Amino acid sequence: MDEIRGFDVGIMPLPDEPWARGKCGFKLIQYMACGLPVVASPVGVNAEIVEDGANGFLARDAGEWVVALVRLKGDAGLGGRLGKAGRKKVEARYCVQVTGAQVVAVVRG
Repeated sequence: MDEIRGFDVGIMPLPDEPWARGKCGFKLIQYMACGLPVVASPVGVNAEIVEDGANGFLARDAGEWVVALVRLKGDAGLGGRLGKAGRKKVEARYCVQVTGAQVVAVVRG
């Protein structure tokens, strides 16, 4: 995680193909847990994890990728706000304290 914290932005580009649609969003969750702003393709679960403009950006094509990355490069405050919002989402939905209790509930039935 220390290496990830050294990044300026977390990216997760994916082609919109059946195999990519089935991938998990763990990479995004790791980036967001470290407080990074993220840019991702809206493929599969990425579109659920990233709330476009609220905790990161979803980029559908090369032009949108460029716009998102240039915006982040030019506005450190924006990156900070998106990173904080992403961290907050991870704490609310994906941390072990939340998911652990969900697993226990399923196992206990």
